[in-house]
Amino acid sequence: MDKIKKYGEEVLRSNSEEVKKIDGTILDIIKKMKKVLKEEKGLGLAAPQIGISKRIFIALDSEKKRIFTVINPEIIKKKGKEIDFEGCLSFPEMFFSIERAKTVVVKGQNDKGEDIIIEANGILARCFQHEIDHLNGKLIIDYATKEEKKVCKEKIERLLKK
Repeated sequence: MDKIKKYGEEVLRSNSEEVKKIDGTILDIIKKMKKVLKEEKGLGLAAPQIGISKRIFIALDSEKKRIFTVINPEIIKKKGKEIDFEGCLSFPEMFFSIERAKTVVVKGQNDKGEDIIIEANGILARCFQHEIDHLNGKLIIDYATKEEKKVCKEKIERLLKK
């Protein structure tokens, strides 16, 4: 199994590179990401989480039973606000209360290189925003309150020691 990069690893804090060409290498990365997402039973995964600094994320739409693959994503519209708990495969067993847009419209390319525009609501919108944060080197801990960080202090320290 491919190991998920955990908090403290440099790749999670860097700005991911734009994908210039969707070739066999990129398709292999996407295949690997889908395998890891399934094994880890996650909702979404960004390429940096498997150690690859490319602007690619995948997200599971459990309602429609499909996986979105978005390359070079950009949020072009946000609507509404809601606060909910969020977890992350790079922060095992930690959850933080985060305010996000209720609805987002994201544009990018799919794995065939076609331009796509996706409107997402609720948990899928939250997932899209979370994964795009990863591509920009932003993590859920950046949203955490002092109290939340205190509660997770030991878990965070364990991750940083690995």
